[in-house]
Amino acid sequence: MKTKKEIREDYKSLKFRAGIFQIINTKESKIYLKITTDLDRILNSELFQLKAGLHSNPALQNDWNTLGAGQFEFKDFDELSTKDTETPEEVKQELKKLLELHLAELKSRGQLLY
Repeated sequence: MKTKKEIREDYKSLKFRAGIFQIINTKESKIYLKITTDLDRILNSELFQLKAGLHSNPALQNDWNTLGAGQFEFKDFDELSTKDTETPEEVKQELKKLLELHLAELKSRGQLLY
């Protein structure tokens, strides 16, 4: 049986898919983008927050409450290719830069955003 320290080290060595996740309001064609270091888990987190009425974006939460869950789609927007040598902080900084680029591009095309 593994010790707590070994289990902790195993967890630290796991690789997660980092990137940008999107929630799309299909009725109004509005998009919410969020960076994450774990694309495989963010869906459950965002969905839980919206269902509980606790989402950090009040406009998105209001639309969710008004329009209902059936008017929203959840999917990956972009995945970041990371290197094994990158620290978690370096990955977060890259994600922030990537998000800024995507937001600027979407705004220039007239995309409605949360």
